[in-house]
Formats: sequence, C-alpha cells, structure tokens
Amino acid sequence: MRHDFLADNTLEPNGVQAELDRLDSGRGSVPRRLSLAFTGNLEPAFLRHRAESVVTLQRLAMIIGMLLYTGYFTHDFFTARKFSDPQVWGLMVAFAVPGNLALFIATFLRESWRYTLIVARIGALFHTTGMLLLSAMAAHRGADIPLEFLIIQLLYDFFLLGLVWSEANVLALLAVSTAPMLMMTLQRSSLEVFDFTFFITSVAILSSIGCHLQERTQRVAWLREQLLQSMSERDPLTGAYNHRTFYSRGDKLIRQARREGRNVAVLGVDIDYFKRFNDVYGHLAGDECLRQVANIVLEHARRPLDLAGRLGGEEFAIFLYDTNRASALSRAEDLREAVKALHIPGKVRITVSMGVATATPLDSVTMEAMVGQADVALYRAKHDQRDCVREWADNKVRPSLQLVGGGSPPAA
Repeated sequence: MRHDFLADNTLEPNGVQAELDRLDSGRGSVPRRLSLAFTGNLEPAFLRHRAESVVTLQRLAMIIGMLLYTGYFTHDFFTARKFSDPQVWGLMVAFAVPGNLALFIATFLRESWRYTLIVARIGALFHTTGMLLLSAMAAHRGADIPLEFLIIQLLYDFFLLGLVWSEANVLALLAVSTAPMLMMTLQRSSLEVFDFTFFITSVAILSSIGCHLQERTQRVAWLREQLLQSMSERDPLTGAYNHRTFYSRGDKLIRQARREGRNVAVLGVDIDYFKRFNDVYGHLAGDECLRQVANIVLEHARRPLDLAGRLGGEEFAIFLYDTNRASALSRAEDLREAVKALHIPGKVRITVSMGVATATPLDSVTMEAMVGQADVALYRAKHDQRDCVREWADNKVRPSLQLVGGGSPPAA
C-alpha cells in the first residue's frame, strides 16, 4: 500500500528537503550523526510507511520462523530430546509461539501498521529475554538449550521484524551483555564463554552496520518519493495544491464526508486589484504578494483533511472538512482579516474578496460544483465592494453576517 503523507498536510516539503540533505551529507563517509530518526512529524510518517511496506516480509518471516522451530524440535524429539521435559517444552512454546502468532495475525488486520509496530517491538523483546530466561531455567533442570538461538533472534530483530535500527540495537545490546554472564553462571568454560561472546558480538556489530545502511537507504528513498510527489501535485510558487490535485482530492473527501455524515465547505479567495499591483510594482513583487497570501491560505487549511489550492493566477481555494456554515464564514472572515494585516514594505495594502459555499451530507455535490458556487459568491463580493465575504446559499448569493465597517449589506 502506498500512502502520500505530504497530502495529509502533516509534512512540509522544506522539512523533507532538510532531512534529505542531512542524510545525503554523510554519504561515502562516516556520518556526523549516527541517529537516523527524523524530526517532527516526519518520523511517525516514515514509521507508518515502513510498517506498511514490510507487511509481506513480516508474514514470510513468521512462517519461516515457525518452520525453523518445528524442524529443530522435530529433530530434537527423535535424537537429543532436550525438550522432553514438559516444563521446558511448555516454556519454549510460551516464549516462541504467542509473539510470532500475534504479529502474523496483526499483518492481516485493517490498517495493520497501527498494530504491527507495537506487536513487533513487544514480541522481539519478549523473544530475546525469553530465550535468556529459558536457557537458565532449562540448565537447572538438566537440559542444554543452545544460546545460538539468540544469534537467529538478532538477525530477525535487525532485518525481518520491521524494527528500526535504534530499536534493534537495544535488543542486541541486551543479548550481548546478558548471554555471556548467563553462560558463566551455568559454569561454562572460559573458552566457551569467549567463543560465544566473540561470535554473538560480531554478529551484532555486523548486523547493526548492515541495518544502518539499509535503513538509511530506505529513508532517503522515501524522502525523495515524497518530494517528487509534492512537485507533481503542488504549485511551485506558492506550495498550494495545483488545480488538478485540488479537485481530485476534494472529490474523494466529499464522498468520504457523505459516508461519515460530515458537512464540508469551500472558500474561494481572490486578491483584489492584483493586475494593477503587478503592473505598478512588477512581477517579482507580484510573486512575493502571491507567496505571502498563499502562506495565510495554507495556515487556514492545516487540519489533516483540509486542502488549500491555487486555481490559477491570483485565485485560491480552501476545502474545509467537517465544517458547518457558521464555522466556514468565521474562518473566511479570519482569513480576510489576516490578509488585510499583511504588510509588504513600500507597497499598497493587500485585500481579498471571498466566496463561501457549504454542503451537508444530504447534498449531492462535487468539488467542481462547490468551487463554482464559491466562485459565484466571490464575484459578487468583487462586484459589491471587494475586501468582503459573500455566501452561496439556497441557489442565491447573500452577504456574510460579518461585514467590513459594519452597516447594512448591499442587496444580493
């Protein structure tokens, strides 16, 4: 499953680029910062992406793990019979089966990434500590369970369970520091302790290096994918969604709102006298004006299911999810006032005219229809006095209850 996180308005392209530059700066050399974790909302977004992308690997890993355990136990049953003691056998099953089975089942749940992240972490910790405890308990009952099981567990932790590098390192440190002490308490010879410590430490170090390189590559690829997706869907000047993306995502959200019984609203925004501003101050100043107004538009569409788009020229639009008429009008007035407070040095004050269209779950509308209604209201605002808000309602345009300078609204 592929998920576009920038589309959720939770990630900023500039933040993505900064993290990409940080990871790229360490290529071909020892990185100045070993930690791969991103800052802010990037890290949980990447973890979700990673959890979704390794679901098939996790299923396969659980199946392989069960087959390996079954093969080993079957061989033991007919040869050494280390697990002939019912209590040792019961403990082995208790430590090995629940975690694997829980993770395997979790991969089939809807939105499995919410569960596999937690189950994999708990299961890996449970397996690692369980193998250590089981070896100690079994030794006191006369059974010799090989601690080499821990080496297999380390490989699972680093490469097959979907754990990130830092989490796998914690489990590796637990195994490397505890297993040798356990062997000494079991009165193994110093040579056995040294050999085992050497091999498990070597496996942990090499696995950590390989996991770090693998995860770094995954993170860089994900960041680049997010940037490419953003470039194809966003207006390069303002950062708002382009016309095509705004309409396509809006239609999906309208259908979702209808299913969930939510109201929606569209705010049309047009900069007043922008052509005159461009002619007087030049295109560079015009671009700066567009950017500053767009920043305010984007700030008013910060919720995960809100959208902000540039429809063309100096016209923008905002889609507001789960927003009723009163809230939409209030948001529109707040935006209008925020633009009016803009100060561009040496330039005239900027204002916007706005149109508002709302829909309930009972209304059979499309994004195109709602933008059209907001446009009609917007152009009425242009015609009336500019720097004001007009509302489309009941197939006609009426003024917002909040008007510039008070007084009676013009006739609609």
